[in-house]
Order: sequence, then structure tokens, then C-alpha cells
Amino acid sequence: MYDKINKQFDTTKDILKNVTDDLALEYAIWTKDKAKIKFTKKIPSFAITNNYIYWCNLGINIGSEQNKIRPVLVAKTKKESSVCTILPLTSERINDTRWYHIDLENQNSTVLIEQLRNISKLRIISPFRLKGKLVKITLNDWNKINFSMQKYYRLTKWQ
Repeated sequence: MYDKINKQFDTTKDILKNVTDDLALEYAIWTKDKAKIKFTKKIPSFAITNNYIYWCNLGINIGSEQNKIRPVLVAKTKKESSVCTILPLTSERINDTRWYHIDLENQNSTVLIEQLRNISKLRIISPFRLKGKLVKITLNDWNKINFSMQKYYRLTKWQ
């Protein structure tokens, strides 16, 4: 089995020879970190609750998908579930005119509606805190996010 595993790593190393050293190292570190998350981490002992913000390891993704350790809004989860649906947040408010980017009222962040995704709770690192308190979105933010999600994720007209 280790021969098959090594062959996969060798193929990956060959691919990484064609990118910059910094990108190759970043990918290699993420591969190691992802293995740690998957095989050694336990589901967090703290509550993961809808409408609260958490620190999350989104890893190294493809294209313009949100990466790295960043704040996320938990949009939907159940206590007994090992997964949750999250909306990544920017590290600073965008202040753009896209209707599917919601600038939060009490945070210097923007919710990226178009990047909704399901993740393992193993990716959640810790609750996001401000002055020692857990951070929850406001009712006004909740309404704006729900409206945008309903609009963004509605199927287009069938033809």
C-alpha cells in the first residue's frame, strides 16, 4: 500500500515543480494540515450554533474560493451533525455594490453569499470573540443574508 501512496505523492511533487516555490510549499503544508485535521482532530467541544461566527481552517482552495484560516458564519447546523453549512467572511469589509456581498453591521467583514459551502466541523477552530463575547450577526444582517441567499440560490427559469 505504501508504494501506491508514495506514487501519488511523487506525482503530486512532479505537478508542484511547475509552480512557484512559495505556492508549492503552501500546498504541501496544507496537505499535511488537512491530514492532521482529518485523522487526529476531534469535533470541537464548544457549541457550534447557527448565526454565530467562528474561526475556520478552509485550507488551500482552487481559483477564487476563500482560503486559509478565516472567520465564517455558520448558516445551518444541527447539534448531532458532524457537518455545517458556512458562509466565509472577508477579513475586511469590501464595501462593493454586489447585492450578494453583505457588509455586516457590527463587524469589519463582508459575508460572501456566493461562497456558501458545507464543511466538516473538524475545520472549526474556535468561536470568534469580540471583547470576550461570542459574535452573532444582528437581526438586520440575518434578514439581508436570507434575502440574498434566497435570490442567489434560486434555480434559474427552466427552459
